[in-house]
Amino acid sequence: MSGNWSCRAVYCIIQLMESVIFRAYDIRGVYPSQINEDAAKRIGNAAARFLKAKTVVVGEDGRLSSPRLRQAVVEGANAAGCDAIYIGRCTTPMFYYAVKYFDAGGGIMITASHNPPEYNGLKIMGKGAVPVDTNGGLKIIQELASGEMLTTERRGETDNRPDVLNDYINFLANASGIRPGELNLKTIIDAGNGTGGMVAEPFFDKLKVDYSKLFFDIDGSFPNRAPDPARGKNLEQLSREVIRQKADIGIAFDGDADRLAVVDEKGEFVPSQYILAILWQEGGRAVSGHKVVYDLRFSRVVKDFFGTAGIRSMVGHSYMADKMKIADALIGGETSGHFFFRETNYNESAVLAAGKLLKILQDSGKKLSELAEPFKKGYYSGEINIALNITVREEIIGLLKIKYKNEETDELDGLTVEHWDKAPAGEKWWFNIRPSNTEPAMRLIVEADTEELMKEKTEELRQFLSFKS
Repeated sequence: MSGNWSCRAVYCIIQLMESVIFRAYDIRGVYPSQINEDAAKRIGNAAARFLKAKTVVVGEDGRLSSPRLRQAVVEGANAAGCDAIYIGRCTTPMFYYAVKYFDAGGGIMITASHNPPEYNGLKIMGKGAVPVDTNGGLKIIQELASGEMLTTERRGETDNRPDVLNDYINFLANASGIRPGELNLKTIIDAGNGTGGMVAEPFFDKLKVDYSKLFFDIDGSFPNRAPDPARGKNLEQLSREVIRQKADIGIAFDGDADRLAVVDEKGEFVPSQYILAILWQEGGRAVSGHKVVYDLRFSRVVKDFFGTAGIRSMVGHSYMADKMKIADALIGGETSGHFFFRETNYNESAVLAAGKLLKILQDSGKKLSELAEPFKKGYYSGEINIALNITVREEIIGLLKIKYKNEETDELDGLTVEHWDKAPAGEKWWFNIRPSNTEPAMRLIVEADTEELMKEKTEELRQFLSFKS
């Protein structure tokens, strides 16, 4: 071992021990300053050891750094005596499918999902495509990665198996319930230069959907829009195309196609919570007894619509999946555009969500704006991102608890404060604030029954956070 490599390795160990790249349910950071090949090799080695896996599935998104990180992950897993099945570039939902398809002991996906191009990361799954989070082993993997790497006498081998795509497309087509050729809807699909196009194109071709493509070429620099489709102005080009082509719907994917964003026939964004309500009710025909899991940031209108069938969850893949399994829920969703299905072993699938939505739109005979209209009540801020140093985030929660001590509160995820059920009309409001699991920021949602009150409470919280941070 060279002295230079040894210094790098020692530095990497220190970084891993003190790192902020290990989040609640995945590993993510800026490449190469926070996550690099040395870290990836150690994490691949540690994940194989923790999973006690003979074989792991490895996939990667289209980011520029993904091939290098993937190679390092495979080397680390192989050094621990674990074989790797490399499925090539893929969407994260396709990776989940492959872990079960190959009956592997687990899997590692190289992706930073919706984060900006300079980020990358790892998602680790156990056998059966069960997510590994902080409560399920991610901390142990961090500890193992910070120690001495395991090198076994028998080195693992790597098998290139990109052939899972066709089986995955057949699975999605069957799960969508769409018969080829039955849809007469015009659709615009924006893949955002991520990997979504490699699944969306054969899926919609198989079902003979009339669609036009935007940004289907995979390009890890994301030249046309940022990987998060629902943030800022990232849906503008899709909206313009929907209007220009007089399409029925516009669909956009994030960088690894585990998030979905939708615009209606007017080119207007339809919030993901409305999409979940539409998917659950199956175009106005609510299915008796079927549970739906939603994250705690949903508006009161949608929560009330779900009624006793709705189950509130913390934000995050593993939390949603656990809630759905316990309740045997049909579907789950987050305001961020993740949609989870029983058919996918409670994992996300943005392409399947899009297919199911198209079928509902066809069967209902209504415009998407009409299906969403019943949920457009109240005044909902949407997610507000407030950059905060990670060291003060817990302190902020404590100070807010003191400030709103006379209101109804809970701490399922961050802090939720409610002044609603007993408040008179015109004075109802609630908010949730929680630390981001993927960025150094706090996420804030505010809702009120008047626009003036919503703006007032939002500004009150912004000023408080700005002053206290």
